Amino acid sequence: MLNDQLQRLDRVFSPRSVAVVGASGNPGRVGHSLVESIVVSGFKGEIYPINPKEKEIAGLPVWKDLKDLPSVPDLVVVGLNQFATVDVVETCGQMGVAGVLSIAGGFKEMGQEGADLEARLVDISRQYGLHLIGPNSLGMINTAANLNTTFYPMKLKPGGLSILSQSGGVGLSLIHKAVEEGLDICKWVGVGNRGTLEFKDYLQYLLNDPPTKVIAIFMESTEDARGLVEEARKVAAEKPVVIFKGGNSELAQYAALTHTGSLAGSPKMYRDIFRQNGIIQVESLAELVAVCKALSISPLPSGEGLGIITHTAGPSIVMVDELSPRGCNLPPLTEKTIERVKAVIGENPPIILKNPLDVAGLGFAATPFGQLAEVLLDDPGIDLAIGVYCLHKNWPFPTKELLNAKKKTGKPVVACYISTLAGLGEDLEILHQNGIPVYTSVEEAAYGAAGLIRYARIKKERGEGCAK
Repeated sequence: MLNDQLQRLDRVFSPRSVAVVGASGNPGRVGHSLVESIVVSGFKGEIYPINPKEKEIAGLPVWKDLKDLPSVPDLVVVGLNQFATVDVVETCGQMGVAGVLSIAGGFKEMGQEGADLEARLVDISRQYGLHLIGPNSLGMINTAANLNTTFYPMKLKPGGLSILSQSGGVGLSLIHKAVEEGLDICKWVGVGNRGTLEFKDYLQYLLNDPPTKVIAIFMESTEDARGLVEEARKVAAEKPVVIFKGGNSELAQYAALTHTGSLAGSPKMYRDIFRQNGIIQVESLAELVAVCKALSISPLPSGEGLGIITHTAGPSIVMVDELSPRGCNLPPLTEKTIERVKAVIGENPPIILKNPLDVAGLGFAATPFGQLAEVLLDDPGIDLAIGVYCLHKNWPFPTKELLNAKKKTGKPVVACYISTLAGLGEDLEILHQNGIPVYTSVEEAAYGAAGLIRYARIKKERGEGCAK
C-alpha cells in the first residue's frame, strides 16, 4: 500500500466518527450491541446510530439515513443482511467514507450466488477506494482509539499485542485468554472473507503502527499465500509474527471452505514456507497466546542455551518434551556451575546435579531458589532460564529472587508458578512489569521460552542480534 492508502486505513482504525447502519433499540439484536460496544469502549468521537424508526439508542440520538448526517463518517459499521449491505456500501462510496465494516455473512462461503454477491461488494468498494473489513467479520478493536466495533461490548486495556483472526469465535477466545494471562491488546481484527483487505494489507499497516509490538494471526486459508508470506517476512524483521493455522485435516478443510469460502491449503506447504520466512508457527491457541506473551514481555536471549531450575522434577520432564521439537537445547552445566550449586545446597546433595537443575526440597525456600537461579544463569552455556515453583501457603513465590537473578546476570527469565492465575496474586503484575513472563501451565511456560529462542534465532539469522 502507498502512504496515502496507509493514512486512509488509519482513518478506519482511528476514526473521528463512526456510523452504525442497522442500529437497534432491542438489546437482543446485533445492531444494538454494535452501538453499545462503541459506547462502552469509551470512544471519544461522534457516534451516529442509523435507523429509520428509532429515536434514541444507548442514550444517543438516532439518524434516519446516512445521507442525513451532519458530516461524512470515517467508518461505517453495517449490521444489515448481505443484500442490503451491498447497497449501503455503494452509498458510503458515493459519500466519501474511508472504510466500511461488514458484519453480514451469506457471501462466498455460501456458494456461487454468495460469491457473485461478494464480487459485486468488492467491486463497488474498489471503485470508490473504500477499505472493506469483512464481509462476514465480527468487527474490529483499536484500544489506542478507545474503539470496539464488534457486537461483543467490552472495554480492554491498551497493550502491545495485535491480533488478526479469520474466525470471530477464535478471535474472542484469544482476547479472553490473553487478558486472563495479563496480556493487553493493541488492535484486533476479525478479517472475515477479506474483501479488499488481505492479511498482507493488515500486516503492512501493523508494521507501521508504533503501539503494535507483537502480531498474532489465526488463519484458516488465503488465496494470497505469497502476499501474506512476503509481507510477514518484512514485518518479522522488526516485530514477531506468530501464526496458528487451522483447517489442517480433510474435515477441517471442508469446514474452512463453508466458513469463509476458501480452501485451507497444504499444511506441510505452509509449515515449510513459514519456517523459511521467519514466521513462528504454533500448534494451538494456547501456544499462540503463550508465545505472544513471552515476546511481549521478555527481552530476547543472546543465544539458544536454555536452563531449567525446579524443586519438582516432573514438570521439567514435560517441558523438555515440549521444548525439544521446537528446536531448543538444554546444554550441560559446567563443573564450575556444579561447584557453585554445591556451595549453596551442600557438598553431598541427595540429587544428581544437571540441566534441568532439580534441587528438590533444598529449593523450597525462596532465598536458596533465587541463589541457584542466579548460579544457573551465570553458566556460560545458559542464555535463558525457566524457574519452576509450586504454590504453597508457607513458602512465598521467589519473585524478588528471580528478578534479582535477572538483573544481576542480564539474562532473561521465564517463571512457571504451578498454581491458578488467581493464586499468583500481585506476583503476576510485578513479574510482567519487570520483564519476566509468568505461566501457571508447564506446557505454556515451555511454549513461551521456546518462542523467545525461536525469534532470537530469526533475528540472529538476519544479522540483527538480540538485546539482553
